[in-house]
Amino acid sequence: MNLNKIKLDNIRSYVNGEIEFPKGNILLAGDIGSGKSSVLLAVDFALFGLQRGELSGDALLRNGSDKGGVELHFNINNWN
Repeated sequence: MNLNKIKLDNIRSYVNGEIEFPKGNILLAGDIGSGKSSVLLAVDFALFGLQRGELSGDALLRNGSDKGGVELHFNINNWN
C-alpha cells in the first residue's frame, strides 16, 4: 500500500492543501512551523481517528475553524 496524495482542509496551518507523493521513500523537510508535523498528524488522524489522551480535535483544526477534513488517496497492489 502506497500513499499517493493527501488533501487537508482547515488542518493546522493548511487552509486547503494538497500534497502528491512520488513513488519511493519520502522525506518531509522544511523550516520550523512549515507544516511537516501537521501532515503526519493528519495521516494519523485519518487512519486511527482521535485517540484518548493524545491530540485533541481542536488542536488539529486550524485556529478559528469549526470543521476540517483529511482525505488520503492510496495505491493498493497497483489498484487506485
